[in-house]
Amino acid sequence: MVFTRTAGSLPDEHAVRIDEPIDAMEAVGAASSLSGESPFAYRVGKTPGTREIRALVLLASFRYLTRFQLEEMLFDADPERRGPREVMTRGVIRRLQEERLVTEHPRVVGGTAGGSGRMVYSPSAAGLKVVRSLCPGLPARESGSRRPFLLQHSLATAEVALAFQRSARELGHQLVDWECDWSAAERFGAGAVVPDAHLLYTSDEYELEAFLEIDLGTERTRYFADKLRRYIELWRGGTWRARLTSWPLVLAIVRDERRALSLMRVGEAVLSNADTARADVEIWIGDADGVNANPLAPIWHVVGRGFPYALLPPPARRSENVEPYDSAL
Repeated sequence: MVFTRTAGSLPDEHAVRIDEPIDAMEAVGAASSLSGESPFAYRVGKTPGTREIRALVLLASFRYLTRFQLEEMLFDADPERRGPREVMTRGVIRRLQEERLVTEHPRVVGGTAGGSGRMVYSPSAAGLKVVRSLCPGLPARESGSRRPFLLQHSLATAEVALAFQRSARELGHQLVDWECDWSAAERFGAGAVVPDAHLLYTSDEYELEAFLEIDLGTERTRYFADKLRRYIELWRGGTWRARLTSWPLVLAIVRDERRALSLMRVGEAVLSNADTARADVEIWIGDADGVNANPLAPIWHVVGRGFPYALLPPPARRSENVEPYDSAL
């Protein structure tokens, strides 16, 4: 949900930032950061603050990342060719591989985050064991039979996360919190629904909180309908009120405009049978190319309202006394 910022409206939590040292015995809470500092942190009780550990937890959280994605998350800056950040990221990956904590996978050809030369990395079984010692909530991972789907889904999720962080970096906003599926499920309860991610994004005037669903178009539309119904069940149950000040938006990122229109129809059908949920559960659908280019642009379909909409209202005018621009002058 989007609402105006008020004093003390952000959660009072300690920050764990990827780009600064962390005392090995310091107890910390959820990730929280200002623009220019990485929000892709993790919920742990005690953790050493080495860059290798941070990279390993990132890989475990997202499941799979390219080097470019890992570099941008570690340093909160656009990946650079042959620069010091690339050198440091390669060094981090090399040291993790030497310890057999990370596995390298064949390059991704096509699709979100695809392209030649983009190797993909994930934690090994030993790496996951290390991360679980820091993050007890990390679940057992799926079998290798689903790896092609999970790989593409993970990379697509990471691209959306980075798109919001780029917007924050460029506009002076804050991506305060980003939780991957397992962390969001741990926080909100996996019994009802497991979002692909949960985010909290703020500008000087507004806060945006949302659950995210990454749709690659590989599942039948009835799967999307079932998940929307589970969101509605979670909303009706009311247990979320203990953790949130308002119900978040549900953002679905899809592969193309055709899929967006298809899921719009599904969303309409679900909400039409959900009594009062239409006014409280807002479903926004955007295509991946548009979202990854600028998630704050007016590119979103809103179920029941149409297209296009932007996630945040335009900035307020600095002065009400400014005369309107006259094109004839």
